[in-house]
Amino acid sequence: MKFLLSIFVGGATAIGATLVHPSLLPLGAIVAILTTHVMIWWIGRHYGKRRYRVYALFAWIFVMMRAGSFGVGQELLIQGDVAGSALLTLGFFAGVFAIFRRV
Repeated sequence: MKFLLSIFVGGATAIGATLVHPSLLPLGAIVAILTTHVMIWWIGRHYGKRRYRVYALFAWIFVMMRAGSFGVGQELLIQGDVAGSALLTLGFFAGVFAIFRRV
């Protein structure tokens, strides 16, 4: 159950970050990156294990890869502009930092 909740929180965080990042530049991207860090850190804090943070980060990466690639109708949710690039790179580093941060 902890595994599934970690996957769900990581995926839900990525969906929220995808939808928020293009709004009110640069505030939307900053909120998305900070929320990514806080939620991945919170999962480890809640369960007391680092492995659940890793699961949440993998779910976040999976959703971001899908949102950053073309879909069936050639739609693109994360574009290659400043906000999209910042979300992908800084969001990943924020997630990795959250994994290695002390519980």
